[in-house]
Amino acid sequence: MTVKEKLEELLSTMPEERQRLLLEFARFLNTRQDDENWRPHARQQFARAYGDDEPEYGEADLKTELNR
Repeated sequence: MTVKEKLEELLSTMPEERQRLLLEFARFLNTRQDDENWRPHARQQFARAYGDDEPEYGEADLKTELNR
């Protein structure tokens, strides 16, 4: 029996609310995989935008809240 067939069998015995939870989890897993696929590209773009010659910033460089 395939995983899909096992899932279908299990789903047929579950109440609707648990099926919704399983659907949410499946969507989460799918999104997580998409994120993992994009991570190397995002790192590469970040490294290209911010190279080794970036200045070091300290607390003095932070703006304080404007006086009201």
